[in-house]
Amino acid sequence: MGDGRRRRRRRKNSRRVPAREGDIDDVPGEVLELVFLRLPSPAHLIRAACTCKRWRNVIAGDGGGFLRRFGSLHGASPDHVVGHYRVNERHGHPRPPGLNPVFVPSSSSSSPWADAVAARNLALDFLPRGQFGDCGWELADIRGGLLLLFHSELAPGLLICDPLRRRYREIPRSAWFHGCHMLGAFLLDGEDEDAAAGISLANFRVTCALFRFGDRNARACAFSSAGGGWTSGAARSSTPVCRDREFAPIYFAGSTKRAAYWTVGDNVVLALHKDNAELFSGVVLGDAQYALLRDKRHATEYAYQLPWPPTIEACVT
Repeated sequence: MGDGRRRRRRRKNSRRVPAREGDIDDVPGEVLELVFLRLPSPAHLIRAACTCKRWRNVIAGDGGGFLRRFGSLHGASPDHVVGHYRVNERHGHPRPPGLNPVFVPSSSSSSPWADAVAARNLALDFLPRGQFGDCGWELADIRGGLLLLFHSELAPGLLICDPLRRRYREIPRSAWFHGCHMLGAFLLDGEDEDAAAGISLANFRVTCALFRFGDRNARACAFSSAGGGWTSGAARSSTPVCRDREFAPIYFAGSTKRAAYWTVGDNVVLALHKDNAELFSGVVLGDAQYALLRDKRHATEYAYQLPWPPTIEACVT
């Protein structure tokens, strides 16, 4: 009788454990590599690496050999766009409008599921938040897969972040910020000769343009991760912007690789040389040129580019 109960118990327990058939973990790594090599674009490969630890290890393994093979098969360019950070546009704002950036995957994606994975892994929900849990970060600039963000209320107020690795580094406020309004902040490659070329959280520069309402002067300052402090790039401490008695509104007009521009009052342009952190004011434009700058709509999507091959670190299991 006891033997019968034990046999029934064994049969009952055997029904509780279903047989594993077609488990994804049973697929050899070599087969996964062949599958990943057939992905249509680098953006899809980044999303695959964000899916789970095993896939990330397969893609990041072999000392970067897999990434190089993928690049040679697909003719990957030095930089590729993974997606865009979409921001809330604010017309008439004196600095680049970039409030509350949200990542939007590239339209070349073929899978809504892949889009959701990329959006989740490149979201900025790991950044510090305000007193009431609000975000309030402004996207100031993007360079080399890194984001420069500004917050008008939080201290220190500026930070650089790597959304792919969900890491950030706070940039200390300069004493020159006191009593000034931020016109714009721009991200540049670092100058540390001992570090790898390009830009990273340990090797970068930031150039800011500031405006003081009290004396209506503008000034520029620069931060370098190599020195860890702020310096003034201009020979003089400030640049007069509004010489007349009436305050002339300042509007951000646009930016190039080397310079940024603001319109001031009647046909006057304020220009910032990013690399030297120098401001120049008093450039008078013709009516047609000034109208083009004044009426220019600001971009609401900022391309997020990563260098190729991307640096994907294997996860320790």
